[in-house]
Amino acid sequence: MPRDDARIPLLTREELPDDYQYLFDEEVLGELHLFQSIAHVPRAMRAYMRYGTALWNAGDLSARERELAILAVARTVRARYEWHQHVELGRDAGITTDELEAIARDDDCSFPEREQAIVRYASAVAAGAVTDPLFEAAAAVTDTETVVGLTMLASYYLMTARVLDALSVPIDGGEFVGWIPE
Repeated sequence: MPRDDARIPLLTREELPDDYQYLFDEEVLGELHLFQSIAHVPRAMRAYMRYGTALWNAGDLSARERELAILAVARTVRARYEWHQHVELGRDAGITTDELEAIARDDDCSFPEREQAIVRYASAVAAGAVTDPLFEAAAAVTDTETVVGLTMLASYYLMTARVLDALSVPIDGGEFVGWIPE
């Protein structure tokens, strides 16, 4: 694992203040380079983790729809780390290889109307290009709570992409899965 590619040291659980070490005990999060990098500011890392968890459950997005939105953000801003992480999560949520390829090509035409609206809206949020028609299409297939939650989710992953890029956080697990994963 290329730990020396990051602009800052990647911290381990033992390097965190005692009051924050538990954050790396939850599942495998502490093993992810994202968390090892933002652990330099443990209070902010804890808030970041809590906020992300809250957004995963905002509105009535299914796990599949949530992953489609995150993958759309990653593709829009060419966030390799996020794409790499969420390809497998997307597969676990029922996204096929053909659908991953379609998202990578920015081709959502084969998706049902609701998923198209979610993907297009998440991409527009990431690009800073939300238009009234895109917003209205997302609102028409969801509800106010869900479209606001989707907006916040896309913004959260956009922020994450910027942090990862600025800190030059290396991809977990070695080689990038590729924009067209196998």
